[in-house]
Amino acid sequence: MDRTPQRHAESLLNALDPLPFPQRMRELALRVKERAPLRPVLEELESRGPYERGIAVVAAAVGRDAEWIADRIADPDTFVRGHALRVADSLQVPDSAYESALDDAPETVRRELLRAIVAGRRTALADRLLPGLRRDWGDAEAARLLPGCAPETVARLLPELFHAVTGWKTLAKRHPGTLLDVAEGELAALPEALRDTWWGRYTPGVAATVATQPLRVLDLLERFGPATLPLPLHDHFPRFAAADPSRLLRLLLTPTGFAARRYRSLSPAVLRRLARSDAPELPAFSRALAD
Repeated sequence: MDRTPQRHAESLLNALDPLPFPQRMRELALRVKERAPLRPVLEELESRGPYERGIAVVAAAVGRDAEWIADRIADPDTFVRGHALRVADSLQVPDSAYESALDDAPETVRRELLRAIVAGRRTALADRLLPGLRRDWGDAEAARLLPGCAPETVARLLPELFHAVTGWKTLAKRHPGTLLDVAEGELAALPEALRDTWWGRYTPGVAATVATQPLRVLDLLERFGPATLPLPLHDHFPRFAAADPSRLLRLLLTPTGFAARRYRSLSPAVLRRLARSDAPELPAFSRALAD
């Protein structure tokens, strides 16, 4: 029996053991680059406890062993799985590894895999997985994957999955126009009496699009706004003021903006920007603030 891998693993562990974490990682990287072949040492470390398995996955990443990493993106050990997922894209782990990992993954692991697919912009994979994910696990799980899909897929499925979306920031960053199209369609179809309920539920989604679509959000508020401007949108007054100070002032002068005026939600910086805009609504707004 060849005990060389065992001796190399022992030598590596003994060298790393007394070192603080940052230095330990540097030493590990140096030793991995000097060690060839690496796989027998990885297999020896894998046969031991959680600590050694953690060393193995880091060593595999340094040694660019993509196959080793691919086999551990759904590992039961949190550290091993997390490190494998962090380096999978840089090592070009194939989409097929994610498909295999999702087959029987428990809920926590499945959601980490879905986040990694979205973060890694594996668009073709997301498009391919979404129908089965929706069939097997429902709309909420499918909605987690939707931000990673192609624009045409999002345009087709978001109207059906809008109610199940929770990850608004990523969806709004990648597909802001489609998100607002669906929001506008839903609001237009609702009786006015139900719009406040809609805004109470979906304001975070609309607010997430303001960074890139401030004028469209102002349009949505003007046409279908709630009785009171939702608090999450107060944080975006600087963007509204920069995009169109007149429209922001008009909105604040309506009953929708009354609470924002009353509680002085506009920062001094926003007030200065509005004052310097010379918008025709300024005199009326000044009187409203005084009142």
